[in-house]
Amino acid sequence: MILTGPELARALEFAEASHLSRQTDAYREWSGDLRARAVAVCGGIAALTAPAFGRKLNHVTGCGMDAPLQAAELAELESMYATQGLETQIDLCPHAHSGTLALLAEHGYAVNAFSNTYVRSLAAAVVRTAAANGIEVISDQAWVVARFATHSVAGFSVQAVNRPPALLEALAQIALRRSDTRLFAATVDGQIAGTAGMSLIETPAGLLAHLYIASTLPAYRGRGVQLALLHARLDAARNAGCTLASVTARPANASARNTERAGFSLAYTKATFSKRPA
Repeated sequence: MILTGPELARALEFAEASHLSRQTDAYREWSGDLRARAVAVCGGIAALTAPAFGRKLNHVTGCGMDAPLQAAELAELESMYATQGLETQIDLCPHAHSGTLALLAEHGYAVNAFSNTYVRSLAAAVVRTAAANGIEVISDQAWVVARFATHSVAGFSVQAVNRPPALLEALAQIALRRSDTRLFAATVDGQIAGTAGMSLIETPAGLLAHLYIASTLPAYRGRGVQLALLHARLDAARNAGCTLASVTARPANASARNTERAGFSLAYTKATFSKRPA
């Protein structure tokens, strides 16, 4: 399977847009905030939730893959985000129609960040090294669900770029409420050291496992916890009938390095285009 071509890119962008849409729906269910919504735009999704969450749950992804974004669609996006006091932020795949890039340049958009989309074929068996001594991955959903939110928030609470505690709690509660998501916990000597999630998304390329919300508690970092969680989720994805697995990560961070160690390949790097509201 070619892991860098436009057909696979369409499937990966479809999965990412589906993921963001389901995040938004789950947030609305948990919070009761009826203003939160996912709006279809040019084959992708624009997510709008609480302004305090910044771009994490307030951005556009997956658009422009088969046809260029139109000026009227862009104006509508800008109006929606400006109403909430937010920049319009668009994650654009390099395989998107070139007309979208031209439109953004014409309207004063600039790149402010990048993200990597990684993919792994599950056609072949996962080749892995043995988990470090003392690490056990637990996939029993009743056990993990009862403990997930507290430990997920704790794992994300100390990062190079800290996120608001309210966002960390919202992301954990979203994962708990998504019917397409399975949750995992890694323990070290019986103590929870890290947590992670995996959503199952049907795409044009087959059933895909999107791996997300992975964190390690500060006291257990550097001990192989996330690599063990990655391998456990790949096993579960294959058993569920998935043909592909995907991960998104900022370039050169720990998540990106662990992803590559687990056999993922870089499919492409997306640019985030932004424009401040007038």
